[in-house]
Amino acid sequence: MSRTRVVVLTAPSLFTEGIATRLREHTDRIELEVVDSRNADALATAIAARPEVVLLEARDRNVDTHCPLDDLLAAVPSVKVIRLDPSRDQIQVVTSEQRTVRDPMDLIGLVLPPT
Repeated sequence: MSRTRVVVLTAPSLFTEGIATRLREHTDRIELEVVDSRNADALATAIAARPEVVLLEARDRNVDTHCPLDDLLAAVPSVKVIRLDPSRDQIQVVTSEQRTVRDPMDLIGLVLPPT
């Protein structure tokens, strides 16, 4: 059975450290790497881990500086990003899918729901 590769980006905070601790309880199913979002090489470290899932705290400004989501999604297009927002009791899941769009109608087809 393969394990899901998960990166936790953290400043660190008690909240994300607690999440990482809970994930470590599932080492049979999860391969975990904790990346300090304050480090200038956070993006390179996260990409090198080849994650399937990235967890981050929504209010962590270091992520915008050292691990911009645009760059992460470009480097690992199939990654699932889970933004944890404890102040709002919310979890936001961002997924990425790359497609080639050759014509504006292709783009419109992606925007509009199927008929």
